[in-house]
Amino acid sequence: MNFSNNPQSVYNGAISGQRNMFLSSSLAAIIIGFSDKFHNPYIIATVRLLGCIIFLLSITIGYLSNHDFRFYLDKMGDELPEYIPVDDWKLWTLIVYVYITIIAIIGLLYILRNITFNKK
Repeated sequence: MNFSNNPQSVYNGAISGQRNMFLSSSLAAIIIGFSDKFHNPYIIATVRLLGCIIFLLSITIGYLSNHDFRFYLDKMGDELPEYIPVDDWKLWTLIVYVYITIIAIIGLLYILRNITFNKK
């Protein structure tokens, strides 16, 4: 397989994907919170749906960038130079999975809350 000869560029790409995940999930939370400013229930529902879609997009971005980074580390781990802290880089992948789990829990709680309030 022909992998990148520059592990720093792979690392930078993974960090960029993580940054995009953090920013997009923050944007989703702001959009959902902003939806209460509208008066039309259809617009409120549409804005909230867009926020939920961005949450899903954030999870997807985080998962895919993390999966690609982990694939690279697993395939190239033994061939990487000594100065590359492979174990530390693998810890970053765990942080992403924890954040994805937190986002998913928040999203599920939001959905459950809205289902519960709509039944009353």
